[in-house]
Formats: sequence, structure tokens, C-alpha cells
Amino acid sequence: MKDIRILLLLAVLGCLCACCDHDDNKSLRPGETAQRTVLIYMCAQNSLGNWNYHAADSTEIMNAHASIAPDNRLLLFLDDNRAPRLYQVTAEDNEPKLLEQWDTDICSASPRRLQEVLEIVAKDYPAREYGLVMWSHADGWIPATNTNYPAFEGPSSGNRTQLRPFSFGIDSGPTGGMGDNGAQMNVDEMAQAIADAGIHCRYIFFDACLMQNLEVAYALRHQTDYIVASPMAIPAAGSYYTNEVAYGLFSQDPADIARTYLQDVQAAELSHLYSDYGLAVSCLQTDKLEPLAEALKEALPRSVLAGRKSPDMSQVLNYQTYCFNFYYRPHNYDVRQSLAVLLDPADTARVQRALDEAVTYYGATERFWIGPKDEDYQTVPVATGDYRAVSLFVPQQIYTDKAKSTPHGDLNTSFSQTEWYKAAGFDATGW
Repeated sequence: MKDIRILLLLAVLGCLCACCDHDDNKSLRPGETAQRTVLIYMCAQNSLGNWNYHAADSTEIMNAHASIAPDNRLLLFLDDNRAPRLYQVTAEDNEPKLLEQWDTDICSASPRRLQEVLEIVAKDYPAREYGLVMWSHADGWIPATNTNYPAFEGPSSGNRTQLRPFSFGIDSGPTGGMGDNGAQMNVDEMAQAIADAGIHCRYIFFDACLMQNLEVAYALRHQTDYIVASPMAIPAAGSYYTNEVAYGLFSQDPADIARTYLQDVQAAELSHLYSDYGLAVSCLQTDKLEPLAEALKEALPRSVLAGRKSPDMSQVLNYQTYCFNFYYRPHNYDVRQSLAVLLDPADTARVQRALDEAVTYYGATERFWIGPKDEDYQTVPVATGDYRAVSLFVPQQIYTDKAKSTPHGDLNTSFSQTEWYKAAGFDATGW
């Protein structure tokens, strides 16, 4: 009798273990805490949505759904020409699961709406750590040209400007024709929205143009441990999500997101997406930005910028063509090369050491398209490593002289309003 009871007990335990094993292989339910929840925030009510890049990326994401570990969670917020939706992508389902659907159109470029989505994530899909992918148009730290977010919500929208993308987002509203003349989000407002949502990110990955600069990273330093982004205008296809989901977004090392992105741009089998466009990309560790700012603040009073002088930056690698076609957006100079021009040798070495502490990974193709003409390419010193795939703004008189030619006015003045300007001591130069 005793032996029979033992056998029955072992049989029951075996069934329980089998059930537990089965449950462990299923995706987490709402309310259960994941190891990592990754939110891809697709602000696609613009030309990217019009060209169906959001649909292509959604397909790429689903192609890798089976690689999502059972203790991780992948969410996709999508705002296109339909009312916004929030999905979950799971390993066991071949289609994304609809979690939330808004009744009417919202402006996903609004900081309040970003906060709203993040609050849903924090409440219903919690995790020990979060990854955030910001997917849209962008051009770095420079101020938005339209922040009248309510005008781009509801059944109709208005208050348009005939401008191409500035700052982050671009939401053209329900009657905007999926164009690029809608509202945008300032980076400091983005930082506040993330903070107000009560989320701290392991990383923020900008699948958007021109976002890897010290001005953006410093503004977001309290909201994330790492920033992964490109300092240039990236290929329209953006990151290849089949490989990002499998190898990047859930990796313990956020730099793997950048590594994966660069490998895919260089891959022959993905040439139909990227051709010879090229890429520069990096990963910044945000808690190293304060020491970098302090080192630069000590050096700038002795720099060539002192006395409000304009340095000769003609030989410095820049990631953005400064021209009428691009609305005279700033050059986005490479940080490493800029330091060698701006500072004396002793200061250069010290500040570059602080920079290297902050940049955990950088990489590039040997050249990338910089425009505006088809043949306009920028060469990158990949062999020597004399670059860091991180940009910064260098004040110059030309930005004041061209103030009337850009919707942002005097970029030197706009720069002086950033946190980075104050922390790094640019005021001591007279700029």
C-alpha cells in the first residue's frame, strides 16, 4: 500500500512538473513581471507610414517572434492612418495580439501621449527592466517647429506648416495625408514624459535620424542607462527587426543593438533594403556623461571657441550636410574629431578619455550618404578608429548669419537653452 501511494504521488508530481514546464514556455500574462519588457513606439502617421515602412518592420518583427524568451515581453505601439493600437508579440502566436485600441486618433508625437502609453506598459506589463525603441522621423536636439498637439488629434487636424521633419516624431493628424508637416516632440519633453510615467529604461534605441548626439543623450541621462542611435540621417528602411528581436533588443549588452544594425546594413542579403547608403551607429552609457561634461567644462575656457570665435571645422567629419535642401540643420560634427580641433593637446587627451568611457561601442561603414546629391558621400576613418559615431553641436557665426534661412532661427541661441550647453560650460566661451 505504501509503495502504491508513493507511485501515485510521483505520478501526480510528474503531471504538475509537466504542467509547470508547459506554463513556463507560454508568454507572460498581463500583470506578471517580465525580466525585460521592450516597447517599440512607432510614430508612423507621416511619410514613413505612407511608404509602409511600419508594415515592413512589423513583418520583420513577426518573423522573429519565436525567439522571444518566455520571461521577456515585446510590445508594439503603432500609430498610422488608423486609430492607434498596442500589440503584444509572443513566441507562440503567429499574429500579434491586440491589447489596446484607442477609439479616436491621437497625436503620438505628444509627450502626454507617450507618457500615457508608458503608464499602460508600467501598470499592465511590468518588468524588472525596460527597453524603449523610438521609431519615427527625427533630427536630434533642435527644437520642434510645431507642438500644438491637440490640433493633430480627433476627427480633423490643422495648424500645419510646410516643413520637413524636425525634432522627434512627426504626426500629421487624421487629415494630414500621412505627410511630414505635423507636430513633433522636443527631447526635453520626451525625457519628462518618461520620468512622469515612472519608467526607467535599460536602453533607449532611436530608430530615427540624427539622434546620437551629446545634447540628446544628456537630456535623457536620468531616464535610461544607455542610448543606442545614429548621428546621421539613417536609411529609410531603418533597423532590420528580424535580427534585432533575435540578437539585439533582449541582449544583456545594449551595444548588441548597434552591432546588429551595422552588420545588417553591411549584409549582402539585405542589400535590397540598404544598397550602399551606409551607416554610423554607437552606444552611449549615460552615467558617464557627467564626467565628460565636467572635463569639457574645465577645458573650454582655453579652447579655440573662447572669445566667441568660430573654429575652422572644414576637416572635421560631419554627419549632416549644412545646406538649404536640409533647412540649414546643423553639421552634427563627430565628437572625437571635434575635440582635437577645439582643445589644446593636453586637454584633448583628457577629454577624449572621458569620451571613450562613455562610448561603449561605435562602428560605421567606410562611407555613408550625406546628400543632397546622389553622389554626395562622407568617408569614415574606420581603419584608424578616428571617430566615435557620436555628434555634437559646435557654435559658429554661420548659424547666426543663416538664422533667417532656417525655421529654428539662430541655432546658437537654441543651443544655449540645452542642458548640455550649461553642463559642459559653453557659456565660458562667450557663445
